[in-house]
Amino acid sequence: MYEVMEEILHAVIRYGILAVEAVGVVVMLVGTFRALVRLFTDRGGSRRIMAEGVTTALSFLLGGELLKTLIAPDWRDLGMTCAILLMRAAMTVLLHWEGKHQNEEG
Repeated sequence: MYEVMEEILHAVIRYGILAVEAVGVVVMLVGTFRALVRLFTDRGGSRRIMAEGVTTALSFLLGGELLKTLIAPDWRDLGMTCAILLMRAAMTVLLHWEGKHQNEEG
């Protein structure tokens, strides 16, 4: 009984990871498309829109990495997942800081 429940939980988590990361990819694509439209229509603000899209997408991808830590089978996979998690978190913080700095300038 325990093994069946564990397999169900692992399947739910795997599908959850897939869904959360897919949302992250879609958010990044939409943000990129919006930034390109702004860039080519010469309305300005394309850099800010791109940064917001990437930051939001990274947040979703970060959530997927957190879910991966729940089902990591061994320490090596857990270490790799944590390293990716730290890199994505650092990029999110950096992009957030850059966006805040740009808003203060103009």
